[in-house]
Amino acid sequence: MFIPKKTNLKNKSFKAGSEVYLEAKHIIIKKNIAEKIFGNDAVVLSTYYINDKTFLVAPASEELFRMIHKGTQQILKNKNAFGDKSISVQELLLDNDIDNNDRNLAFTLETSLHILKVQL
Repeated sequence: MFIPKKTNLKNKSFKAGSEVYLEAKHIIIKKNIAEKIFGNDAVVLSTYYINDKTFLVAPASEELFRMIHKGTQQILKNKNAFGDKSISVQELLLDNDIDNNDRNLAFTLETSLHILKVQL
């Protein structure tokens, strides 16, 4: 009798095909995008618009973003030695019943305003 091995889907590796993606309940931003938007800032402001399913993030130094969007502060973490960055969105995903599976994310750059718009 052949008994197949149990496969654990949670350990299945995800291969990112985008410069912005969701992995382990963190938004991962590749180095080239992070540098354009955040520069050397380690603190960011973020907000989520439920109707549009859009997550906005900008450097904490952007006062206009703070005034218009009423963003909350978060730490922009170093993801790896390549310079990629990550932002924890575990609470956001849970509170808004958003799919937390690892996946590529659609995004828009507003480089002149230093804003990254991510579709969740």
